[in-house]
Amino acid sequence: MCVSHHNIEQQAYHYAEQIRQYTKYCPLYIQYIGAGRFAFEQGEPLPENSPGVISKIVLADKDGNQYPIEPDELGLRFARGELAYKDYLRQQKKENGQLIGLTLALVAGFGTAGWAFIAFLF
Repeated sequence: MCVSHHNIEQQAYHYAEQIRQYTKYCPLYIQYIGAGRFAFEQGEPLPENSPGVISKIVLADKDGNQYPIEPDELGLRFARGELAYKDYLRQQKKENGQLIGLTLALVAGFGTAGWAFIAFLF
C-alpha cells in the first residue's frame, strides 16, 4: 500500500520554520528520518528540497545544553519559552500515552463488534 507523506512533510517543515523564526534558543540543526542532518546557517531559510521528513530540531541555550524537540505544536511552545524542557517531555509522554490508549480502545471496540456480529449470525 502506498501512502503519501507530502502532508506530513509539509506540516513538519512548517513547524520547523516557525520554530527557527520564533525560538528563544539557538537552532543548531534539523535531523531527518534516515537521511542525516542539516546545520542551520545564520539567516538562511530551511532548504526547500528536503532529503526526507524532519524528525527533530536541536536547539541550544546559552550554557550549551542541547534540546532535541519534534516539529509540532508542543515543540513550538517549548521553543518560544512557554514550557520548560521537563514539562515538554512530560506533555509529550502524556500525548503518546493517550494515542496508545485510543488505539487500544479502537482495536478492542472493533474486536468486540466483530465478535458480536459473528455471535449474532450463528
